[in-house]
Amino acid sequence: MSLYQADWPSDPLGNRTVLYLLLFALAGVLALLLVWLREHRLRQRENVIRAMLDGADALEAQLQECRQRMQTLKGMLVVLPEEMSERANVALSADDKVEAALKDLLAHRLWIKQNAETATLGQLDAARAALAQSGATLQAQLDRLAAIAADLQRAQANAQSITPPSA
Repeated sequence: MSLYQADWPSDPLGNRTVLYLLLFALAGVLALLLVWLREHRLRQRENVIRAMLDGADALEAQLQECRQRMQTLKGMLVVLPEEMSERANVALSADDKVEAALKDLLAHRLWIKQNAETATLGQLDAARAALAQSGATLQAQLDRLAAIAADLQRAQANAQSITPPSA
């Protein structure tokens, strides 16, 4: 035995203790990581569900605004001659389409209520994207209605400025 070996205490139990502490610390870190990942997924799911419900609320508000604008535009048609307003009146009589869209939205909300907890994040994202697309399409329609309203206002101004000939 050399002089240096005698100075080293032979402590196999101490080395094992350090190894066990390291393994225990690693297991603790792994457990914390798993808990964090689970919480992150739950927050992500909640955020997607909240975004879907907010999107459904926004879409419903857009549909109600569309209905109101169509009614306003129909009221503007009374000043115009019938041959000018007939086609526009038919186009603005789309309450049944708005009702159908509201029913579809209600069905979508029901799907969210029934499936939000069990649906995959991919399914939830697809549903959220579909709502967003519907909202964008409806916004384009609302913009068209605004343009039609401006055209009708110009036509009304022109119709009112033309005075009928005296008899």
